Amino acid sequence: MSLSIKTEMPGLKTPVCLILDDSSPGEKNYLEFVEEFSKLVSETKIKGKFTLMPYPSPVALDEALAGKQLPVLQKTVSLIRENIAPYFDISPEILTHNQIVDLKTGLYHYPCISEEEWSQTQNKEALTAYIAYGLNILKNVGLEANGVTSPSHFGSEVEDSYARAVLEAEKKINNISLTWYFLHVDKDSPVINPKVSYLNKTKKEAVVSIISGYGDYIKDEEEEEFAKYTDQYISEDGEKGRLATLYQCGSCLVFHHHWWRMIREEKLEFKILYEVTRRLRNVYGDKIRWMKVSEISRYFATQNSFEVNIRENGETQSLEFKSPFICPEFTISLTAEENNKNISITKDGELLNELNKGETLKKDSWFLKNKRIYLCFDLSYENTIRVQRKK
Repeated sequence: MSLSIKTEMPGLKTPVCLILDDSSPGEKNYLEFVEEFSKLVSETKIKGKFTLMPYPSPVALDEALAGKQLPVLQKTVSLIRENIAPYFDISPEILTHNQIVDLKTGLYHYPCISEEEWSQTQNKEALTAYIAYGLNILKNVGLEANGVTSPSHFGSEVEDSYARAVLEAEKKINNISLTWYFLHVDKDSPVINPKVSYLNKTKKEAVVSIISGYGDYIKDEEEEEFAKYTDQYISEDGEKGRLATLYQCGSCLVFHHHWWRMIREEKLEFKILYEVTRRLRNVYGDKIRWMKVSEISRYFATQNSFEVNIRENGETQSLEFKSPFICPEFTISLTAEENNKNISITKDGELLNELNKGETLKKDSWFLKNKRIYLCFDLSYENTIRVQRKK
């Protein structure tokens, strides 16, 4: 019995993730947006990433809330914390998405320069301090950000330094050593999966670049039917649209929207999102899985860093896994020489559940199909999977 290993999508399901950008409680109609978005999340159970700007005004968010004179702001942050954060990673973008902040004074820097422009000439140390400042503000209001969003092309010309700065800032503020950043959009490539920008297996550290495959529908002044806009993402039959193309090519389905577009034009983009969600559910059913950015990042960081040593002893093959990261529902497939059903599989001595035809793959289970074993388990730093042919 000879086995070769291939990593699969988690639970053999395609990850789906919505990235929500530019969100700032200092903007007009923002509370209305948060209430609408909370409703969307509650009804659809979608997941992803949600920006919360640390500087919604010339005053930092934590200082503004400490004043206890802004009931609308307090209600807004409370709604995000209670209704959105359980499903969406909350991230800074980076402090203002506009003018840089003087970290010594906590005030806008003069002369005026944008965060995007400023970032392109900074080293890792300067970027780390700036990012950490934003992470700390969100932490002070009860929202731990495990990654960051780039305002426009922030850090694109110094991306290596930027990626390392995100890691150092997360380690300093949140004690996190596996983190992510959102910077890139690719609306053309057939497969858009996260990329590991930095990895140190010994230190158990990684930074993942999350990439959006599509976002913000293209408006046609002559088009009035919102369902047609939904076709840009996925058609009713699932045959066309950017998300359909990504799915057909075996890609993650990561796409983005900007909050300010969702509240305008009679909330057309909310209608589109509801319809996109419905079509994804109707077309793909349980073949997809909504995931947070952090969950997808952890999965792909683990995919790119785990090691396995295969030992053979008669009819038993032992797969000794080592990973710098813990990863829930890690999924692999093993190619067997024959479609032998007389197989037992254990993880660290515990017998795993063999599924019947049609059952959904889940943690600590496996099935055999077309001379291939599909196996799902929670990967720890070290695990041993044993595949044994019964006599």
